[in-house]
Amino acid sequence: MNDVAIDEVLAGLVAQFASPYDFLRELVQNAMDAGSDRVEVLLHTHAAGDGVVFELEIADAGEGMDESILDGELTKLFASTKTGDRTQAGGFGIGFVSVFAWAPQTVLLHTGRAGETWELVFHADKRYEKHRIDAPFEGTTVRLFRTGKAEEREGIAESVRQSLWKWCRFVALDITFEDVDGQAGPEVIRDTPPSDEEALVAVHEEGETRVRVSFAVPPHAVLLRHGLVLGEGLPAEEMPGIARALGDSLEHVRVWADSPLLRTDLARDRVVDDDGRKAIERIVLALVVRLRDELIARVEALAGTTGSWSAELHAMYSHLHAHLACERTAAGDRLRERALVRLASGGASPPSLLARRATCGLVLACDPTARDTDTLALQAAAEQAGMPTLAAMPDDRGWLAPLFAGVELRALAEALVRVEPATVPVDSLCALVGQVLARAELPVARVALGRWQGGGSVHGWGIEVHASPCVVGLALPRVPGAALTVWLDERHVLVEAAIRHASIDPVHAATALALVIARGWAKPVELDDFADAVDAVRAA
Repeated sequence: MNDVAIDEVLAGLVAQFASPYDFLRELVQNAMDAGSDRVEVLLHTHAAGDGVVFELEIADAGEGMDESILDGELTKLFASTKTGDRTQAGGFGIGFVSVFAWAPQTVLLHTGRAGETWELVFHADKRYEKHRIDAPFEGTTVRLFRTGKAEEREGIAESVRQSLWKWCRFVALDITFEDVDGQAGPEVIRDTPPSDEEALVAVHEEGETRVRVSFAVPPHAVLLRHGLVLGEGLPAEEMPGIARALGDSLEHVRVWADSPLLRTDLARDRVVDDDGRKAIERIVLALVVRLRDELIARVEALAGTTGSWSAELHAMYSHLHAHLACERTAAGDRLRERALVRLASGGASPPSLLARRATCGLVLACDPTARDTDTLALQAAAEQAGMPTLAAMPDDRGWLAPLFAGVELRALAEALVRVEPATVPVDSLCALVGQVLARAELPVARVALGRWQGGGSVHGWGIEVHASPCVVGLALPRVPGAALTVWLDERHVLVEAAIRHASIDPVHAATALALVIARGWAKPVELDDFADAVDAVRAA
């Protein structure tokens, strides 16, 4: 390969990195390969005329290099000032070439091995000089020199810091960075790998491969090799090969995969889609399936907890159900058959069973920590009327509702209300309303007037579901069949108007109320049939 072609290779290797500071990752990788237990990175600032010279120093304590390694691997792409000869390099030298992404005017390298100590000086034109020196030396130290302005120092220091934290924070080496002219001392670049003590986690370990998958938010994926970050971001971006298979799991899955099976392209910031990557992705999919089954089992066990139900238990229950919502599509109909929901009265039940029991078309949700007399009375009335009541906070209904196909999930206080019989003598008006409804073939045993506890009804009427204490259901999606007792809310504006008008035209007043009730009935009523019913009542 001629010099022009090699220059093009050099330029390509230097330009491939997304950030000029990514060369730090390459030098840390070299230190790991050399068996070093530490890497020290220092930024020095030297006065130089009107400007400064920045010096980036990267030192390790690895086994270093002797002359055969320097000549056979490190300097292959460079031209000696003595011979001018150069050939294309192997893998080791490619990482070192990356230092020129920072555009240094000079690079100084010291290395020692087996009693040899060498100094190499690399110039901006990629030519170098090599000298053997007598002083003993351990490991390898690389110093990069670049002229600039003093005000650039803080920006350079921050860029060095960010690059080390981005790529090297999980490496087992002791890595430190110090801006020598800054106020702070050396900063340790070290982050702790995710703990396996999380609530929802599954782990695969085999040889040097360790894959960890958890259900948590926000979703995240990190792909590593020997602790060095190869790729990091959203799971769909880092694992596109299995994104479709993961489906909604992408909304809450976190992946940590550290394996020598993972390889990168030359730029080192994209994991190659090869057999090694596919093997890791298969492991991730298997762990998600295992975690999904464990999540279902844990929700079922928690929902069936015996004894008192505390706010802490409910918070955990809601947390697990929120994760389960992301797995609903993958889990399919089996979720409706498992005992995953907790009743307000205690115990767990499958959603499908509760849906079949909901004779009025309602499954109710009630704050499980509310133990006041009125709430307990409403719960008892709901259960006796065939409206199962779940332990649920207002925010829970978003993930609960999809579990109940064909029935409506509604808050207890929005569905049922206790009623006190009114003292206003309107028996004749109520009787007329009942006659109109009966003539319209709507099965009503009795119409009564009452006062809603806790405020008026927006509907103006309700169907009695329990007689003692008197409890009515509001706007039931399914009106139960046999002899109904309908209660009118005496504080509703239409009821008040009908009461005032009853002495003038009782049938007219009763018809208005009967129309209000009929509009909310499960069985549709034709207006012509209703008019015939009114005429029949008026004639009687």
